[in-house]
Amino acid sequence: MRIGILFARQRARLPLTLLFLVLCGTLVRAQGNYEVQVYGAEMVPPERTMIELHSNFTFEGSKDAVDGVRPDEHALHETIEITQGFTDWFETGFYIFMSYRDGEGYQWVGDHIRPRVRIPEAWHWPVNVGLSTEVGYQRRDYSPDTWTWEIRPIVDKQIDRWYLCFNPAMDRSFTD
Repeated sequence: MRIGILFARQRARLPLTLLFLVLCGTLVRAQGNYEVQVYGAEMVPPERTMIELHSNFTFEGSKDAVDGVRPDEHALHETIEITQGFTDWFETGFYIFMSYRDGEGYQWVGDHIRPRVRIPEAWHWPVNVGLSTEVGYQRRDYSPDTWTWEIRPIVDKQIDRWYLCFNPAMDRSFTD
């Protein structure tokens, strides 16, 4: 389960906020190799395409293969995310996962597709509500679970300068 709260601050408080995030990050030992994201309910506008690059570097990871999965220490993991807005309440994202390590070069890891819906703003709900589902394939060399399916409800709210977001991920893994 992932719960995200993002804090919007005035520019004068930005250095303090960054220091807080860095200190919190040193306490967390979890690792997402390709893409770690908290989803808000906001959508890519209709007939628009957004392209993002998510880059993660594993400074300290597995040095040897574990359960047939390649080591990830000193690996650069990059995800290209292409999201197309179809309506003000529906979009679809497509992910391409890549990995780079010295001596291996860039390797294709897998792909995911993520359709997402939300309650239209015209309905004037007190909070924004959406639902994301993601289905994907990862090569066995990079994950013990070759197929994954994730369902993620999304609830968020902007209150003055505070942005609150709750989106727990429920997932299921499958192997070939």
